[in-house]
Amino acid sequence: MRLCLFLLIAGLLDAVLTHFGIVSGIVEEGNPMMKLVIEKSWSYFYIIKIFLPLVLLGLFYLRPLKGWIRTLLVSTCVLYLSVLVYHMVWIVLYFNTAS
Repeated sequence: MRLCLFLLIAGLLDAVLTHFGIVSGIVEEGNPMMKLVIEKSWSYFYIIKIFLPLVLLGLFYLRPLKGWIRTLLVSTCVLYLSVLVYHMVWIVLYFNTAS
């Protein structure tokens, strides 16, 4: 359950930081599929970032995540953690060069 909540929070944080970075012209979206979604609408981008983890939370209540599904969830959380570290790096670099 905590992994699912982490995934939801990490996804939201990733979405907000990505939005800020792209609108500010600091970064570009690295995921080609999400880049297409962003070009279509920021609303779709946020819906996807919120909806997918919520579906996972719902599935967790229906059936506990075990075995290879849990392994995939842990892997996804590690991936999101690395994305958030990347966000922190460009934010620190941006504010250090802006001063």
